[in-house]
Amino acid sequence: MDPSGSPGAGDDADDDGGGTAGPAFRAALLSAVVAWRVSIVSLRFWAVAVGAACAAWAFAAGLVWLMAGAEGDQAGLLPAALLVYVFASSLLPAAAALVGMHWGMSWQLRQASAGEHHSGYLASVLATAMQGLVFALLVLVSLLIQAVAAGGPGSVAVTAAGLAAVEGILFGAMGVAGAALVGRPVLVGVAGWALGLFLVVGTPVAGALLVPAVRSEEPVTVALNVHRDADGTPVAYECSQVPAGTVEVYRTERIMWVPAVSPIVVLMMLTGEPGPGQELPGLLSEELQTAADGTGVPCVNGEPRSMDSPRTPLAAAGLLLQAGLAGALLGGAHVAASRRRPPA
Repeated sequence: MDPSGSPGAGDDADDDGGGTAGPAFRAALLSAVVAWRVSIVSLRFWAVAVGAACAAWAFAAGLVWLMAGAEGDQAGLLPAALLVYVFASSLLPAAAALVGMHWGMSWQLRQASAGEHHSGYLASVLATAMQGLVFALLVLVSLLIQAVAAGGPGSVAVTAAGLAAVEGILFGAMGVAGAALVGRPVLVGVAGWALGLFLVVGTPVAGALLVPAVRSEEPVTVALNVHRDADGTPVAYECSQVPAGTVEVYRTERIMWVPAVSPIVVLMMLTGEPGPGQELPGLLSEELQTAADGTGVPCVNGEPRSMDSPRTPLAAAGLLLQAGLAGALLGGAHVAASRRRPPA
């Protein structure tokens, strides 16, 4: 059997006449489990998994070292060990997304080389998802060790590991679909890594570059009974009918769906709750939430805001966009494969 688990993924469906999806799913699940068991005892799998995790930890430590060099021994919201923990917890789900993309592309290319161009999609997606769960377990263990050493909240480690599992599944599905659509190994690698890096790193950069495009001059009225959070950001206010002129406003709520796709931003939003050791994630989360809600300037166009006004679910929006993209790519791969399949 090929390590991708391609044999048998579609045979039962053919024997069953294609009348039900149940046998096909069971066949795909069985071949995925067998292929996954083969893969997790291979040196290549652990080289990719451990290498990606170590790279994320090294990058986090490097950021802290650079910050310490720039700020000296005084500035900084958190001790160095805790800061490394915070940065690593943000980077490891992004690493899970990228290795998921890599594993998804690899599984599907093996399927295609074995002649299973279409029926193996489900087996490839399931096998990649199971590999992603192993990586998420690696994330959880490493973060919990650092949490104990640095005195950080263990909830961040659990959240980061859970998100790593989800990102591995979604980006793995994108990798499978991309490999099925493109076909050629070299082009698959270029297209897959370009898409993965754009979603992880490029979308926050694109969001920042789009900020000047949403600048506008808007009328405001006098704000009354303004309630502010700890950093002074207005969170609730009433608006009078007295004009206060016009102000420069950046309507960031129109573009925040772009950076929301990044796993780094999703993790920040999920872990940005108040609590010991979470000052930096909380600050970043609040800034992102304010940008998503567009409430940096009170009473734009005389619009009030109360404490119970709905807030933009940025993390949920990001995950839904990722899932939508994965579904669209898999659907496109299915259509393309159907057109390429010779008539019976």
